[in-house]
Amino acid sequence: MIEETIHRVRYGMETFLDQRRVMDGLLGLPALCALGFCALMFVQLRSDPSSGHLETLEKEAQKQLDKGCYVEARILARRLSLADAKGQKASLIEAKALRGMGKEREAARLLARVAPLGMPGHAPAHVMQAALLLSQQPPDAQTALRHIDNALHSDPSNQDALEIAARFAASQRDWKTALAHLDNLNLNARPDLLLMKATALQFSGLEDESVQCAGLAEVALRTMQGSLTTGADRVRLSIAASLSLQRKYRQAIDWLLETTPPQPSKEERQVLGGIYLSWSRHLKSKPDANMLEVLELMEKAIEISPESQDIIMTFLADCEEINASADQRRRLVERVLFREGIAQSFLHYYLGLQEWEKDHRKAALSHFELASTINPRFGIVTNNLAMAIASVSTEKRELERALSMMDQLLTQQPQNPFFLDTRGHVLIKLGRLNEAARDLARALPEAPNKVSANATLAAVYEQLGMSELAAQHQSLAAQLTPPTQGKKSCGHHTRPVTHTFLTPPPRARRLTP
Repeated sequence: MIEETIHRVRYGMETFLDQRRVMDGLLGLPALCALGFCALMFVQLRSDPSSGHLETLEKEAQKQLDKGCYVEARILARRLSLADAKGQKASLIEAKALRGMGKEREAARLLARVAPLGMPGHAPAHVMQAALLLSQQPPDAQTALRHIDNALHSDPSNQDALEIAARFAASQRDWKTALAHLDNLNLNARPDLLLMKATALQFSGLEDESVQCAGLAEVALRTMQGSLTTGADRVRLSIAASLSLQRKYRQAIDWLLETTPPQPSKEERQVLGGIYLSWSRHLKSKPDANMLEVLELMEKAIEISPESQDIIMTFLADCEEINASADQRRRLVERVLFREGIAQSFLHYYLGLQEWEKDHRKAALSHFELASTINPRFGIVTNNLAMAIASVSTEKRELERALSMMDQLLTQQPQNPFFLDTRGHVLIKLGRLNEAARDLARALPEAPNKVSANATLAAVYEQLGMSELAAQHQSLAAQLTPPTQGKKSCGHHTRPVTHTFLTPPPRARRLTP
């Protein structure tokens, strides 16, 4: 039978070469050989679909992936997909290889086949898509969360899905959800997750449990430290964090100072500053808190980490609470924030607030302009600058600049009520009353000063000829007005994201008109 097949192929080749030019036949030989090789490989894979063979292919593909040989890893992943009916593991490996080759879109399309957004699919593929979405700029948090939910529905015990779900919840400060996921994770040999759990317990008010969990993390980290050849700095900083969570603040600072070079890195400065900040919050929480001691720790935090916006914002909030005159507080702030850079921008931010409260709005505008020039990425300063421009300026060019600032801020935070309120005031000054009414109405439910918000909205509706709506909001403003309401310009409050998990985020003040 085999001899007959060979003779038939040989006869066909001879006939082909006789009928065609020799060169044409020779050019066709490589293609024929390639087809024969592919057929042979296909038969081989189909004839050996055992779990052992699949596992060998998977390990080899993963090995090539770890070595950075992405083309080889992709070829092996393709072979694995031919042998595996579902091809889910193969798709995941091939997607990682495509990412390594810079083919992000192809990787996303491949992952979508086995893990579509609309329904639960392959859990690891959902996790990978969520990680990609969270790492892009800007992150697509909502779509990432849908993939995380799909992963957990597909495989509730998947450790990677539980971990990314816990980390996402922690980033959103949803500590209850973070703890729920962490409780289902295997935390053995994972001091990083133990630290996350200790942080979640601390912010959930379970301080004793947090101290105990941080102690377990410290033991695991110190055990790990002796056997590490790489990542020693990360472990060293994590040990300091675990000591801080155990309220061993002095020990944490001494540990870092003993092991830190004379010129600490930015990350080392941030951790040290965070420890001082956490220590000050602990002192402040005591019934007999001494605000001078609290401010002394805050000053040390700013000295070691002057680029930390959160530390400076907390310091400014603490300054408002000390029993001192406005001039004394101002001198304290000027002494601590005399440095250049971000610290100086916050000094102008603070001075602008003081001038605004005195109704010196042009002076406030000058300070906010300086603060924004030094630190243009700080949204609160940008918001206050736009509000000051709307209050002081009559030039259309300046008002358009303020509107552009608020449009950019609202692109990042579309539902932020303070930003909507400020844009509403800018639009009023520009005479675009319909748009102003829309923004002010969206901001109203979360407005900190509902008397002022309702009165402003009533005035806009009155100018638009909407008398009934104007009367409703004027009535609400009258009902909400206290019998003896003095003139006070309090700031809007929000919670910016912190750079460290050691302390809760500080307050920030935004202007009210």
